[in-house]
Amino acid sequence: MTAPLPASPSDAPIEPSGFPGPGSVTWTLLGQWRMALVMPRLLVLQAAHPVVGAGLAKHSTYRTHPWRRVDHTLISLQRFVYAPPEQRHKEVERILRAHRRIKGTDERGRAYAAGQPEVRAWVLGTVFEAMSSMERLAGRPLTAADEARLYGEWRATLGAFGLEHDLLPPDLDGFWEYFERMQRDVLEDNTEVRFLMRDMYRGAATPSVLEWCPSLWALMRSSAAMLMPGAVAAQLPRTYRERLHLHVGQADLTLSRTVHRTARTAMEPLPVRSRYMPIAAAAMSGRALEKTAEVRPGGFGLPGAGLLARPLGLVRAVASAAVRGPERDCRADRLGRFFSQVLDQTGDGRIDAHDLQAMARAVCWPLELSPEQEDKVYAGFTAWWEHMRSTMDTDGDAHISKEEWIAATLRNCDADPAYVRDGVHHAVRAMFEAVDTDGSGGIDRHEYRTVFSGGRIDPGDLDRGFDELDVDKDGTISLSELLDGFTAFFMARESNVSGAQLLGRA
Repeated sequence: MTAPLPASPSDAPIEPSGFPGPGSVTWTLLGQWRMALVMPRLLVLQAAHPVVGAGLAKHSTYRTHPWRRVDHTLISLQRFVYAPPEQRHKEVERILRAHRRIKGTDERGRAYAAGQPEVRAWVLGTVFEAMSSMERLAGRPLTAADEARLYGEWRATLGAFGLEHDLLPPDLDGFWEYFERMQRDVLEDNTEVRFLMRDMYRGAATPSVLEWCPSLWALMRSSAAMLMPGAVAAQLPRTYRERLHLHVGQADLTLSRTVHRTARTAMEPLPVRSRYMPIAAAAMSGRALEKTAEVRPGGFGLPGAGLLARPLGLVRAVASAAVRGPERDCRADRLGRFFSQVLDQTGDGRIDAHDLQAMARAVCWPLELSPEQEDKVYAGFTAWWEHMRSTMDTDGDAHISKEEWIAATLRNCDADPAYVRDGVHHAVRAMFEAVDTDGSGGIDRHEYRTVFSGGRIDPGDLDRGFDELDVDKDGTISLSELLDGFTAFFMARESNVSGAQLLGRA
């Protein structure tokens, strides 16, 4: 059944710049929680672009932190559409700065750069297509008038990124021709697409919204690994699905249809604050968007439910300061976990400059730093990488395997007490200065929770970690306390000294 959207009449006002505002079709659709249901489709269609796929393979942390990727996307979209113009401009600038660093050469020798205008236009176009598909999959496709208006509104957002409007066709019919042509001639079947469609669901960490019951997520993950590949394939447009030679059975189509229609039916009667994600709900209710957990990335926008797990888990310190007695050297196990859970951001089993840059990007993302502050964070992580490369990359291939890293770290820490200071301390210092948002010289509990919470962290671990690092019990973690914690993590042979359990409970 096709029916017009009551909240978005064809004469709803638009900002003078053309950017969609209150009463627009975009406002009605984009901020709904149901958008999460079309995120798999959206991410697959974006990853299928050769440039986006290469950027994901080389720079993204979505393999190790899939929920953070979804989380960042949903929060960023809300900020872009629902925030006041000044905050929207800051969000755009943050996105552009992050993408400016994503460039290189892919496995086939093709140059790529995330800042290419036609690539940005494709990514924006897939968001429009996702909003339209969300309604169609829920059994209530947009009317021709509403869909045309939605496209006009969304095409107007190109200007916010400094893009020419002619990068997307001028009308809806032209867009669908463009969308079909992109599927047929440009999109690829690559490893990132296959991961998003299948492997992502097999080992994904517990989302923060289910951290209260990890066993429930284990059961859900097992079911998702069986059901999601077919359900995602059923959502994909036919032309691209055929290019991937995907078979979609009736059961897959039924599952997809049932999920979308049930979600629509269940959520339609709910009030705005429950039907929409927090930033969107606040804007639609006329509430001011302040600098609270509500407008910070993390936990699908749920206050206190951060999903910035691993790279920001660098300072997750939970340990007893009292040494109980001689123990075996626990560093190898500890370092192995650190490599897999923190350093290997791209999930390929080895680290290189891209992994350290991804860590820096994850630190910067929720903090709303100035370009100069961001540069300092990136410089700190780059210095750490260069120190590791010069002391660990024995075969000169600009990559360090897990085995190389553990062996070299143990060897160098034993040989040189200043090894940690000359390496990881560069990144820790840069991170501390970024996190200390009020310039007080210490990280208070609020700053710690805002930035270092994550989906794989037990909330009790987070609080105990803060208390353990706060050696002088003044309610803040100083730079020296943080550096001492990292030094203990790398140097201490025992498992029960301060800083030895940076990744939570042993």
